[in-house]
Amino acid sequence: MQTKMIAAATLMVLATAAQAQGYVGAAAGVTKLNDSCAGTVTCDTTGSGFKVYGGYKFMPFLGAELVHFNFGKAKATSLVGATTVAVEIEPGGFGLGVAATTDLAANVPATARLGVASIKTKSSGSAQGVSVSSSESSTQAYFGLDIGYAFSKSLAASLSADFSRAKTSGETAAVRLVGAGIRFAF
Repeated sequence: MQTKMIAAATLMVLATAAQAQGYVGAAAGVTKLNDSCAGTVTCDTTGSGFKVYGGYKFMPFLGAELVHFNFGKAKATSLVGATTVAVEIEPGGFGLGVAATTDLAANVPATARLGVASIKTKSSGSAQGVSVSSSESSTQAYFGLDIGYAFSKSLAASLSADFSRAKTSGETAAVRLVGAGIRFAF
């Protein structure tokens, strides 16, 4: 009886290992920093950004991921007296989380992501030839959703949206990346 139980447990471990799958992916698209433009002359809180990620599925529907985000660059100018001040804010960072995947239809996978990210926000400003810069890091939750089309078991394209928060000068603002990407499983 004990031999049968050991054999069954060994088969379960081997079956789980056979289902495990590594993957890598990248996406690029439009970013948005939800920051107030109050008091500015010009303000552009949208930009271009990207993410690269790698993961390992421990079960057919659940995996762990490591991700690098670049949430683009927001720019603004304002007047301080007669002086024009230009400011740029650029959030990005690394995250660790889980990804749950399901098939909505044949060749149409959908993934939900949830994790914790270290977001570093670089800020710079310039006025009359004088420049200053600073950076601030914070630990933030992130989540994302994507829907894709699988060309094969190992290659898929996707549309995705990723969300987190960035902190600069003591203020926290929501950031997002909406884009298109590709994923390769091995």
